[in-house]
Amino acid sequence: MRTPLKLLLALAIAGASYIPHAAAQTATTTTSVNVRSGPENVFPTVTWLLSGTQVTVVGCIANWRWCDVIAGRDRGWVYSRFLSVPFNGSAVTILNGGPNLGLPQSEFSLGEYWDTHYQRKHWFGRKAYWQKRWDRRAPQREWRDPSTRSRPAISEQ
Repeated sequence: MRTPLKLLLALAIAGASYIPHAAAQTATTTTSVNVRSGPENVFPTVTWLLSGTQVTVVGCIANWRWCDVIAGRDRGWVYSRFLSVPFNGSAVTILNGGPNLGLPQSEFSLGEYWDTHYQRKHWFGRKAYWQKRWDRRAPQREWRDPSTRSRPAISEQ
């Protein structure tokens, strides 16, 4: 009788100790979007999602322009202008909310990411090509709060 109880207790402790990304959050696509195999629109397309599709946001790169998402059995990167999350009673795109939304940040390492998620994709065999292209990319702009961006002055007439 004690062995099953110990086993049950061990399973309960093990289950409680496994906590997926605590800050992972559900987002909704604001339009139909491509899910890419990396955080730029030049990467191969993993899948395509309809507007209104709910995804799990694993994290976003430091400038909040691209987010690593899970949609069903697919995983990849979506441009954050097309992802909205609930914030202070309304839906806010991740591009506009940035770090204020409390989402985790993610680093993108092409080799590790592709090895984990895309070994069965037809473009996986060109991983070295995509790695070179990724390594030569231009520096990324930092995130700027949209409310602090300067707007053109309106002339009074």
